[in-house]
Amino acid sequence: MVEQSRPRLADAPSAVQTEVEALLGERVVAEHPAGAGFTSSIASVIVGARGRRLFVKAAPDASVRNGVVLAAVGGPRLVGSATVGAWEIAAYEVVDGSPVARWEAANLPPLVAALRDLRRLSPVRGTSRFSEAFVPLLGTWQALHGVGLRSDVDHVRGKPLPVDIPLARLAELESRWLPALESGTALHHGDLRRDNFIRRPDGALVIVDWTHLWTAPGWMDVVRLAPDVAACGHDPEWLLRSVWPDAPADAVNVALAGLAGRAWREWPLPGPAALRHMQQEQGLNTLRWLAQRLVE
Repeated sequence: MVEQSRPRLADAPSAVQTEVEALLGERVVAEHPAGAGFTSSIASVIVGARGRRLFVKAAPDASVRNGVVLAAVGGPRLVGSATVGAWEIAAYEVVDGSPVARWEAANLPPLVAALRDLRRLSPVRGTSRFSEAFVPLLGTWQALHGVGLRSDVDHVRGKPLPVDIPLARLAELESRWLPALESGTALHHGDLRRDNFIRRPDGALVIVDWTHLWTAPGWMDVVRLAPDVAACGHDPEWLLRSVWPDAPADAVNVALAGLAGRAWREWPLPGPAALRHMQQEQGLNTLRWLAQRLVE
């Protein structure tokens, strides 16, 4: 996965730096920004003069505040948080290890264990439905089929699909997004991919970067992650069945069609190279998985 650099705490407003040092309890002498990401938030491991370390996220963005709420149910332990003007700051214990760069066969058993743990998460207050939040991103297949209202698909009109699925079928699946997904009440991470997993020295995987107060069907996080696993040569269907064998087949197909439509429309557009690369990789593997499911 192509990486892009993160902003640094050292470049944040001085009041933000002062508050971070207060959370750390000592002067910051070193900063190690996370190497990957698709947002403009600061995400750095900081080191104090006496050696204490914290992982800090900071941005004038609600996602950091959401992470504070979600720390009660998942991810690294929250040490403290603060608001400085428009900026939200959250400090977490450092999880020793490194982000997953590629899904190897040895990673799959601990991945299944981490995903099964998601089934036991408690609800939190203030959530909204992921299915509704995603609605503005739907409509690619319907527009290409001539029945939708989107006007921003001309750049992919006539572009051959990499799979043998009729546009009419994709449009029909996409049109049933809300009925298929709106009843889900599980806490939804919403951004599972390899760089949001930390592999600890003992091989266990920790899910990080909880930023969305969303609910969805419990299997939806697996559906969103499985194409990332497929991009590394593994069977996405195996992953889904290992974690959510009872996921309803038709609803999963609807979800795949909706997610693939967004990626198909967006990855050819100008924009950050890392983001477009990720959308292309996941979009292609989402379409391939859907094609496989529709012929089984």
